[in-house]
Amino acid sequence: MGTTVFIVNPDPDERKWIASVLTSAAIDVVVVDDGTALLTRLATTEGACLIACTEPDAATALELVRELRSQGEALPVIVIGPHSAFRTAVDIARLASTDFLERPVSAQELLGAVGRARSVST
Repeated sequence: MGTTVFIVNPDPDERKWIASVLTSAAIDVVVVDDGTALLTRLATTEGACLIACTEPDAATALELVRELRSQGEALPVIVIGPHSAFRTAVDIARLASTDFLERPVSAQELLGAVGRARSVST
């Protein structure tokens, strides 16, 4: 498995914050616009994990993880969502995702989740 962490998140401010936290910890980051772009990148770049967001539509995050799994992609997935997304957290876990982080997420929580995902992917 690779060392790159992919980020799929429609919120530009959150995307920037996640990338900043990870790059300050010397973690390679690739931001992709959506699931289609991620699948294209995975064809040429091995990833350590994916960080996805449940907003604005939790179904989109779930569908992305389902698509990854249906293609045999075992890339660990960290999903960030609101406290109220309990049902989504359960569904994500059933899809063999690595972690669900509730907002607000601290830098330590994010780095811990990425560290766990990277250890699973090696």
